[in-house]
Amino acid sequence: MSNTEKVVIISIMTIADRIKQKRIEQELTQAKLAKLVGISQQALQKIEDGSTQKPRDLVEIASALKCTAEWLKSGVLSEIREPALLYNNQQKSTSSSSFIHKAPIISYLQAMQWAEGKSPITKDIIWEETPSIVGENAFWLRVVGDSMTSASGLSIPEGYLILVEPSLSADNGDLVIAKLETGNEVTFKKLVIDAGQTYLKSLNSDYRPIEADKNCHIIGVVKEAKMTF
Repeated sequence: MSNTEKVVIISIMTIADRIKQKRIEQELTQAKLAKLVGISQQALQKIEDGSTQKPRDLVEIASALKCTAEWLKSGVLSEIREPALLYNNQQKSTSSSSFIHKAPIISYLQAMQWAEGKSPITKDIIWEETPSIVGENAFWLRVVGDSMTSASGLSIPEGYLILVEPSLSADNGDLVIAKLETGNEVTFKKLVIDAGQTYLKSLNSDYRPIEADKNCHIIGVVKEAKMTF
């Protein structure tokens, strides 16, 4: 039996977000990264704030950040790795200088409790590895149903794990976990703000948008999705 696992990771962030995240992970300043790439700090700043959406130096940036240009561009990464050990805390040292960052895998019911300020953490909860930059209140949810499965473009099928960041403010176009007061339920949708109206939209076109009025509470922004095989 193999001791390795295949992991498909989908970053929900933009190119700008991914470059900034990787730069911070590598403990590089904008000036240092710009020097490694061979561009000005002002040019890098425009990339990180989203002004430059198609960087010409993407391959060089990826090399400096020790990742692939494909991941920076699309946010999709497939890798074969040793399975991470599970611990009953969010961070465990694997050596004198490295840490594994983890967040709990909770249910949609527990996510609702989370939104109400109640901690759903119990002794038997499972913890899953996260990106190194993650808030202390972040958690994983497993996607249920096909409302976020799309025939084209971004698609997050049933069974994927999604990483939720309650500390992030939701903007138009973000994927979010929201609590609907009227139905007393938690749902995974795309936040759409159009002509002063706010909606929760599925990636699956077979589902109708949900009008998100004042009774809708955004629990957190979805930062990453992954499936382990």
